[in-house]
Amino acid sequence: MQITQTGPAPAPVNLTVDHQHAPLGVAVPRPVLSWQVPGEAPASAYELQVRGLDPATGAVIEPPVWATGRVEIPEPPASPWLPYGGEPLASDADYTWRVRVWTGSATDAEPSPWAEAAFSTSLLDGADVVADWVEPSQTPVELEPEATFATLFTPQEPVPAGDKLHPVKLVRQDLPRVGADAAPITRARLYLSAQGVIEASIDGAAVGDSVLAPGWTSYHTYTEFEVHDVTAALTDPAGTPRSHTLGLRLGDGWFAGRATITGESGQYGTLLRGWWQLSITRADGTHQTWGPDRTARCTESGPLRYSDIMIGEKRDDRMAAAVAGWDRPGFDDSGWDPVRIIPTAELDPATALEPFRGEPVRRLLELPAARVITTPAGETVLDFGQVIAGRVRLRAVGPAGTEITLEHSEHLDADGNFFSNVQGPNKDQRDLWVLAGTGTPQAPETYEPTFTFHGFRYARVTGYPGELRTGDAVAVVVGSDLEAAGDFTCSDERLNRLHANTVWSQRANFLSIPTDCPQRERVGWTGDIQVFAPAATNNAQVHTFLARWLRNVRADQLDDGRVVIISPFAPRQAAMEGQPGIGGITAAAGWGDAIIRVPLTLWERYGDVDTLRANYPAMRAWVEMQSRQAATELPPRLRGADWEDTDRTSGWEALDEATTARQRLLWNSRMHFGDWLAPSTLTSGAPDAIMAAPHLTSEFVGAAFHAEALRTLAQVAQVLGHSDDAAAYRERWEAVRAAVAAEYIGADGAMAPDLQGMYVLALAFDIVGADDPDGGVRRRAVADRLVRLVHEAGDHLDTGFLSVPFLLDVLVDSGHADAAWAVLMQDTVPSWLYEVAEGATTIWESWDAVAPDGTVGAMSFNHYAFGCVDDWLFRRLGGIVPTEPGYRRVRVAPLTGGPVSWARSHRDTPFGRVEVAWERVDRAAPDANSAEAAADATAAGLATPGSTVRYEVVLPSGVTGELVTPDGDVRELSSGRTVLVA
Repeated sequence: MQITQTGPAPAPVNLTVDHQHAPLGVAVPRPVLSWQVPGEAPASAYELQVRGLDPATGAVIEPPVWATGRVEIPEPPASPWLPYGGEPLASDADYTWRVRVWTGSATDAEPSPWAEAAFSTSLLDGADVVADWVEPSQTPVELEPEATFATLFTPQEPVPAGDKLHPVKLVRQDLPRVGADAAPITRARLYLSAQGVIEASIDGAAVGDSVLAPGWTSYHTYTEFEVHDVTAALTDPAGTPRSHTLGLRLGDGWFAGRATITGESGQYGTLLRGWWQLSITRADGTHQTWGPDRTARCTESGPLRYSDIMIGEKRDDRMAAAVAGWDRPGFDDSGWDPVRIIPTAELDPATALEPFRGEPVRRLLELPAARVITTPAGETVLDFGQVIAGRVRLRAVGPAGTEITLEHSEHLDADGNFFSNVQGPNKDQRDLWVLAGTGTPQAPETYEPTFTFHGFRYARVTGYPGELRTGDAVAVVVGSDLEAAGDFTCSDERLNRLHANTVWSQRANFLSIPTDCPQRERVGWTGDIQVFAPAATNNAQVHTFLARWLRNVRADQLDDGRVVIISPFAPRQAAMEGQPGIGGITAAAGWGDAIIRVPLTLWERYGDVDTLRANYPAMRAWVEMQSRQAATELPPRLRGADWEDTDRTSGWEALDEATTARQRLLWNSRMHFGDWLAPSTLTSGAPDAIMAAPHLTSEFVGAAFHAEALRTLAQVAQVLGHSDDAAAYRERWEAVRAAVAAEYIGADGAMAPDLQGMYVLALAFDIVGADDPDGGVRRRAVADRLVRLVHEAGDHLDTGFLSVPFLLDVLVDSGHADAAWAVLMQDTVPSWLYEVAEGATTIWESWDAVAPDGTVGAMSFNHYAFGCVDDWLFRRLGGIVPTEPGYRRVRVAPLTGGPVSWARSHRDTPFGRVEVAWERVDRAAPDANSAEAAADATAAGLATPGSTVRYEVVLPSGVTGELVTPDGDVRELSSGRTVLVA
């Protein structure tokens, strides 16, 4: 349907540069620009101009650095992203850009008004980084013994935190004084980084609002720096030059503190360093760059006696008076220690500084305490009603020296007592606050931790002076500051709670990097985000966040092509490699596939080709490593060995020719995590039950994921225009999938092991296809066996990490939607709704984290991986499915025949918001709603006698689609609002 625009088009909205709104620190010289066109009519042409801004006056500089003139837009539009096409942007510069559009086909049509936005660039070249590093005087962090897999779960002799942690470092430097005749500062940018975590202040006022800066990267390869606009902080309203002081606080953070799965100290280094570079421009056009020098002074005598990411923090406010005003001009620092100045050139070039690209970690929300509990054991516990990642802000009035302890947990035990749900070295999650004694009822003392965060819903409080009330405590939610992207709701409140739980788990675990949990390990498990990335895109704008994390993954990839199981990786983790059992796994099927599947998700959901291109060499290296191992190694089953045997190249002489040819294609010789945490593999009760899934499923999982990696890589190569690669990978995929099917799937569809997850992967990865020479007979047999296993399990799922994302889809697509509904709506363990019935507010690590008898497990209650089902809710119930990259075209085909009677969803796509709502209408007893639906449908010319489902779809300008009704009828959708009763 052609939509005619009368009058000028509306001005574009939602202008972004490098996927961000008015960014202060664009990190690339050629970013992508984007905008959206409100209304229904698609844009037929655009004009765009980019201009520089004079740093001395802020005036627009002519001519534009890039002017496109009128550019016709193809139909459909090729991409929502326009690469900047002018000369490379300057470093540390300000720009303004504007865009206008035309709608309709007439070349003399009136354009829309201009839409305008500003942005600034960061330091875009290594040569722009000229400042030195500042290293305060300090005692090096003591290196704890390297961990083994066994020590991670073995109780250790506790060492008091104060005996092994060091104080937060304070560094102050008076900025250069200028004469009275100096021109006023008109522009100032502070670039800031650390080996550690850092906060800055100028004249006592905080710089920026990010926390735990500069975030976590693979510090042994690169470190990021943030940029802050500090013009106002350095400008006197009266125009009189004055003195200024820069203050820095440095904590251990992920660099030197307890971090990663092993949790020991000094993961990347033992000495903290800060880095800053101040770029200022004055009204007369003069430019100056300042950095650390030897006039800086430092101390460890501040109130933060220690602060560790995992262990927690201690603040003694009695010590605050001695350093009061330390970050203001005029403070007497004669008793402070000197600093060491380290030229950037003297550091390992591999640890180069790079501009931060993405959304910083910030305080996102505040949750007041829901109640104060006195437990059966007599403890005082705060309940915030929601599991989060963050910290508690507490206020109190009491004598000097009063010590208050805050201990954090996600769940109470079966009796309602405080229970520490995480175990292992340095997993304390404990904050200590010592009062200065200066508070009054009208102005109590207040404490919020600085350089730590915890995963919790409950906080046990000991030592609190007087009665603790709900108004005395607030939970501060901390995470990467990502824009919301969508929502889902339906007629079943349990599914709504499941969706909300997924959102909360995503919020808690998208903190600088995508982590598995915010309390125990807190690391970037590649397998977790591989399965969850599609769901993540529905709930938040995660494009830049995940693209930034993939930079870490590429940096951590090993020379032989292996993609590590955790990224950012740390040098101390390498000691785990080769240890017995899963502790020695460095790379694993399904985990390493994040390097392929996450970029592919960003292409599918955002139309982002650049991230595919950036990761393509790493994808190829990962797949070629698998092929090399497949060609030379055999699984232990064929060697008469076990998984611990590392002589993987023996045994070929005993194989016949056909088996040899097949095995040369199968990546099945290494132990992986397999279909991790598949419920039936954990029921033995044995201490090593967690090893059952790796032992049982590694062989098939490795082979299946290798086949799927080849198929996906062929798709990526085709998108990138590498047609020869695409053809070669498709040919290899056909050979490998045939070998996998021949080795592991019988003619009757039977598989060994006979587990749901194996059948799910065989179907999801088309190991047996509908177009196979047998006409799909074996595929149908595999699907039938899967359904049999589901019913034999009492309509419970029995899938692990790697297969659960595909379970409901393969059931529906195999013609067994009834089985999919039965699994989804199941509310006894193991199931998604069992957690909801048990009062979960986030997604659990294990289906039975709280057992039916009430026993509470020592595990994570905030693990988003099993929340991957949320993507199914958006697609199969909400009805929003992208069929072309970036939702340029969508398919609306919600499952309307199940126990859910209505659903509503929306998704903010690169083109604008897509909305879908549907409702079943009782044809036997029409009511006001059905009458309204019929009237709407009639007005749209789409009414059908006896219709039972009312659809309402809104597509933004530039997006088209199709709606598939329950009887299979396909209706074309165009931009705008469509109402249909069918």
